[in-house]
Amino acid sequence: MLNIDNELSILEKYKLTPTELFTIRVILLAQDENFTDYLIRFNNLLEGKFREELLKLQDKGIILKSYKIPNAGKLFNPEDVEFNKNFIKQFYRASYEMGEELWKVYPQSCIVSGQVFNLKSISRKFDSPEEAFQKYAKYINNDPDTHKEVLELIKWGIDNSYNFTTLDKFIIDRAWLALKEFKNGSAINVNSDAIKMI
Repeated sequence: MLNIDNELSILEKYKLTPTELFTIRVILLAQDENFTDYLIRFNNLLEGKFREELLKLQDKGIILKSYKIPNAGKLFNPEDVEFNKNFIKQFYRASYEMGEELWKVYPQSCIVSGQVFNLKSISRKFDSPEEAFQKYAKYINNDPDTHKEVLELIKWGIDNSYNFTTLDKFIIDRAWLALKEFKNGSAINVNSDAIKMI
């Protein structure tokens, strides 16, 4: 989610310990992909003191006071955790920047049998552009080099009449991998005369 520079900035700005930051990351991962096994493993590493980390984060305003932290031994549902929106925006800042670059480069629309289709659609898979950008950054491990490669592949695809899907499907399906295969000649992409990029 974050590169080391952003992580250090977050630690400094919000006066977090590395353990608190990792707690946040594990919760966000569990919310995003339901990776509850990470929570269990992390709690074991903390020797059962996961709740204490939640309380510290709530005291620092990272987790909202409106969220009732379960008592020890009670069920913890990561999806119920309410984070401070300003913190989350800062936390995902690098994700937004890469997502916005992806948005700018991605083709706007295409024409299929005389009808225009919006390729920048994200609403079927995501509730907001921010959510789409976060998912994209997660899928490329927030790696600037991979991001640069994805942008170059998209530009190549536009120049070579590649049949793009909508942006939400491109992200969810990690379609840059298929595009890379197509560019390298190891995949087939049918290019119909009825489809024209605009």
